[in-house]
Amino acid sequence: MYCPGCGKEIPEGYSGPNCPSCGASFVQRQAIETGPAGIPWEDRSRLGFLNALLATLRLCLSDPTRFFSDLPKRENLGSAIQYLLLLTWLGALGGILWSWVLKPFQLAFLKSLGMNAPEQSWAGGMEGLFTVVVAVMIPILVLITTFIWTGIVHVFLWILGGAKEGYEATLRVYAYSRGSTALFEWIPVCGGLVAFIWSLILQIIGLSRVHEIGGGKAALAVLLPLALCCVIIAAIVLAFLGAIMALLGISASA
Repeated sequence: MYCPGCGKEIPEGYSGPNCPSCGASFVQRQAIETGPAGIPWEDRSRLGFLNALLATLRLCLSDPTRFFSDLPKRENLGSAIQYLLLLTWLGALGGILWSWVLKPFQLAFLKSLGMNAPEQSWAGGMEGLFTVVVAVMIPILVLITTFIWTGIVHVFLWILGGAKEGYEATLRVYAYSRGSTALFEWIPVCGGLVAFIWSLILQIIGLSRVHEIGGGKAALAVLLPLALCCVIIAAIVLAFLGAIMALLGISASA
């Protein structure tokens, strides 16, 4: 049982009227004890939007093993998707903000390396308009990439014999893993990398708990697609460079 205010676990046998951690008053204690044991976000109609959001963030990031053990496997998929879209959108806004703030420093760095970088912005307010369009499109792009990525991971789970639950369970794990780490993108410079790595760790833990498989098998299901993508990208780059070298050779001989 967790406090609806701070999200921390209430000690077993505690019967006081207030949370021992944050002092929040327990309203309708019986409803708390008999209500959904899973995810605070999926009980936000009772806990309140902000309380449910913060409690879910705390639980997922600080105690992922317990979080994913309590995660319903076939219920409230819409809530999980809403959580993902909301937090990835907020996180992406942080990334966009820092790209604007750090742009002069990036241009100066490129100049120090002897690289010519465009210094002028687009005419008029085109650059700002493009940024607004990107911000609006973020939820759509996230939704598309989510279904593609989770589909690939679930196929690898199936190949490895670890897809003991349905695709929906895999999708729910990704939604809460990616959503809970998205706000790290507000950290300048390295925030995106931190969010990416932490999300992978949460996905591995979540798949292990939800599908009831070993951590090694869950890690392979998450990391093998990434390795495959890296190999494909490297092959494309090498082929592209080879084509350029061949063209340069032809031009030189001509």
